[in-house]
Amino acid sequence: MQIIYLYGFASGPLSEKARFFEHKFDLIGIPFQIFDFIPSAENFRRMKPSQLVIDLHKYIKEKFANTKVILFGSSYGGLIVAWYTALYPEHVEKLILMAPALKFTPEFIAETLGTTLPQWKEEGVALAEHFRFMGEIPLDYSFVQDLYANPPPKFSSTQFPISTLIFHGKNDAVVPVQWSIDFAFDNTQVTLSILEGDHQLLNQKQLMWNSIQSFLAS
Repeated sequence: MQIIYLYGFASGPLSEKARFFEHKFDLIGIPFQIFDFIPSAENFRRMKPSQLVIDLHKYIKEKFANTKVILFGSSYGGLIVAWYTALYPEHVEKLILMAPALKFTPEFIAETLGTTLPQWKEEGVALAEHFRFMGEIPLDYSFVQDLYANPPPKFSSTQFPISTLIFHGKNDAVVPVQWSIDFAFDNTQVTLSILEGDHQLLNQKQLMWNSIQSFLAS
């Protein structure tokens, strides 16, 4: 069993959730790797969502070619691992998602960053408050251009082939909980837990860990 974790849009490998789950998996002897897809502010500035899926595929093929992996993604990381799974289900054993941004669009990210698409295009960059880099850093408009040219799948729950566990806070003000409800609707492969909490779900770490252990054992 191999876990690969992807953090959120403005997060990093030292986030509270990443460290919590890394410690928990270490205690029970299950390999847990954090795919550090944005190691620098310059990487963030030039980030393209579709390229991250390509990079994840390369990483999995190089390091885990002979085994299926369990992908674990938070928010934007949840989008990337679900996107990857839709393209390469043969490489994925199970999927764990926390507040996944499954309906990620140019309009959504522009609103999240407090700008508009015309303003972003005119200025060339939008500023994002980033936990890892401790302040506002720019994101090029090429991020939006990539979303238009290579949009994420329109995830169809009835066609999604992998056993999936989703956690989502009922008070999430960043990623609508309805996105997870829509994805899980009428899909026997998907288990959705709507929890008391916000987008980060920091108050539900232990409950999620308990559910994850049961999910992986099933």
